[in-house]
Amino acid sequence: MVKRHDKGHDGKYHINGKKFELLEGSRAQVWHGTAYKTPGGLTKVHLKMNRGRIVSVKKSNLARSQKHLKGHLQPKGSGVFGTVTKKGKKKGTKKRKGSRRR
Repeated sequence: MVKRHDKGHDGKYHINGKKFELLEGSRAQVWHGTAYKTPGGLTKVHLKMNRGRIVSVKKSNLARSQKHLKGHLQPKGSGVFGTVTKKGKKKGTKKRKGSRRR
C-alpha cells in the first residue's frame, strides 16, 4: 500500500525531508516547490523545462524519438533545403447534389 501523506503540525506536508504547502498543484507549483505532485501524479523529477514550458520528461523524450516530419523533408545529401512538394493526384472537390425544382 502507498503511504498516505498527512500535514505536519506547521500545516505543511512533510515528504522525504522536504516541506510542501500543497500536496497537489499545477505543474508550475510543483516546479517551484510549492506543491509535491500534479493531479496526474507527476513529481518534480518527472518534469523538465522546454522552451519556457514545463513538460513531462517521458513525453518529451518520446516525441524526440518520433520522426513525424520524415516524409515531408528533402532526402539527406540532396543539396536542397526545405520541404518536399508531394506530386500526385490532386484531391477533387465533390459535386453538390442539388434538389431538383418541379
